[in-house]
Amino acid sequence: MSYDALFSPFKIRGLELKNRIVLPGMNTKMAKNKHDLSDDMIAYHVARAKAGCALNIFECVALCPAPHAYMYMGLYNDNHVAQLKKLTDAVHEVGGKMAVQLWHGGFSPQMFFDKTNTLETPDTITVERIHEIVKEFGEGARRAVEAGFDAVEFHAAHSYLPHEFLSPGMNKRTDEYGGNFENRCRFCFEVVEAIRANIPEDMPFFMRVDCIDELMDEVMTEEEIVEFINRCADLGVDVADLSRGNAQSFATVYEVPPFNLQHGFNIENIYNIKKQIKIPVMGVGRINTGEMANQVIADGKFDLVGIGRAQLADQDWVAKVREGKEDLIRHCIGCDQGCYDAVINPQMTHITCTRNPHLCLEYKGMPKTDEPKKVMIIGGGMAGILAAEVLKKRGHEPVIFEASDHLAGQFVLAGKAPMKEDWAAAAKWEAEEVARLGIEVRYNTKVTPELIEEFAPDHVVIAIGSDYVAPAIPGIDSDKVYTQYQVLKGEVEPKGHVAVVGCGLVGTEVAQYLAARGAQVTAIERKGVGTGLSMLRRMFMNPEFKYYKINKMSGTNIVGIEPGKLHYIMTNKKTQEVTEGVLECDAAVICTGITARPSEDLQEKCKELGVPFNVIGDAAGARDARIATQEGYEVGMSI
Repeated sequence: MSYDALFSPFKIRGLELKNRIVLPGMNTKMAKNKHDLSDDMIAYHVARAKAGCALNIFECVALCPAPHAYMYMGLYNDNHVAQLKKLTDAVHEVGGKMAVQLWHGGFSPQMFFDKTNTLETPDTITVERIHEIVKEFGEGARRAVEAGFDAVEFHAAHSYLPHEFLSPGMNKRTDEYGGNFENRCRFCFEVVEAIRANIPEDMPFFMRVDCIDELMDEVMTEEEIVEFINRCADLGVDVADLSRGNAQSFATVYEVPPFNLQHGFNIENIYNIKKQIKIPVMGVGRINTGEMANQVIADGKFDLVGIGRAQLADQDWVAKVREGKEDLIRHCIGCDQGCYDAVINPQMTHITCTRNPHLCLEYKGMPKTDEPKKVMIIGGGMAGILAAEVLKKRGHEPVIFEASDHLAGQFVLAGKAPMKEDWAAAAKWEAEEVARLGIEVRYNTKVTPELIEEFAPDHVVIAIGSDYVAPAIPGIDSDKVYTQYQVLKGEVEPKGHVAVVGCGLVGTEVAQYLAARGAQVTAIERKGVGTGLSMLRRMFMNPEFKYYKINKMSGTNIVGIEPGKLHYIMTNKKTQEVTEGVLECDAAVICTGITARPSEDLQEKCKELGVPFNVIGDAAGARDARIATQEGYEVGMSI
């Protein structure tokens, strides 16, 4: 397929981009101590520039200490300039271009504040401080030029301080910076003027703006958004980077959209604004494929396309599309487990990716081994597959022993749930990648201690996954009581009123799977229904459950089962009041009792033979997919 539109050049002022693909600013958490960059951040950007991305936008940089949360870099002193200059020099060396996102977070970064930070929002700062912040944006722009950036971007979206000023729902000031539309825009207009005055005439100026202001009591109208962008264009903005979302409402899901939102969900919203403004548009929103990216350019809906998480999942996305090798792309599945969830988890030192655990570790490369080893990988789930792929690329001889007739078992099942087609596609892709790499797979082979001895490996990786062990509930063996595996494999299809017991990460999807097929579902969970889901996916749960008419019973333990009845004890979370009851149902699906398959006999044989071994993925304890692929990658790199 031709991608001529996508790979056509584009000129903005004095900057000519070799194609229409931009890496948007995305938080990686790789900044060190607020002030330093290391090889990891530089290698991350260089890898994507090397693949052919036309422009990388460096993630939010704080322009003053007040909002400078630990995860971000700053741009308000000479050290910041020197650090970022190393980055721009490295990207320029491989033919790339760099922009930087000038940012003040307002209330949003307060969850990551330390004792040096100050909360600055429209209702907490004086007019004098507003003038200081405007000047700081200008100074930041000047430093961006010194640091060698090719363009700047003013972040005026996503509930950060500029958006807070723009929004009638967040800006309650009564002076010249609040109230009517003109006053609410004043701060941003002054910032735009300050930035433009501090950069060269031929330097492009991007501005990130929400194409829809939504789901708050008071929002900007479409007419106001259009007028705001056009006024900023008159003041020197060259490109509108149109996004969507705010941290004040459900609309936060649009910032890092999970698989619950379809690919390209924002295209028409962006095009609607593009038709009304006087400057080019860059658009974003789950655009994963070269075909879709090319189409939005060819149809004139975007001028530039932001390919974000798709380039996290595969650093060579651009090169593979350009070379017509799109079938080799490791596609994002919209799980949010490695990107968004890592950002809000203070224990994570950088983002990662379920599909690509190498993310943010590009600086390590894929070093070839000096001592190739025969590695026995027991289990062909995602953990075992990732281990095998990394080992093969490094020069080892992995052989996968899989008890079933196919690979990526749990991922295949995950792909059965509503809206998770990408997961099924990922499972298929990984099986194909194993074949492409020439990795031997022995299907329908259950490994015994004797087989380990017979195979005589140099190293063993035990990745046999997890299995269902019936929980100790009286009556668990009653008629019409099924497991999640029986349902997702299509072995049974319960009808009528179905109780899904254990509605955490998997159970919620089983509940939706059954409801989508016409069952009347009650979701039962001893903690809270949806426990274990990522934050943004959990936000979708309530509206989706409402759509499917799924009843929720949180804080509920099932204490007995008999045909057609579940006996339960429910604890009210707020009052701690305990009630007992009986739920009548036509069938029950048990989604608890998932435990690691026992592997002690395999481990003992390895010890007896003196063969080093690792236990990874669900075999070490039932976890989520991101941890499984991460452990597979780590083992592959360590042998």
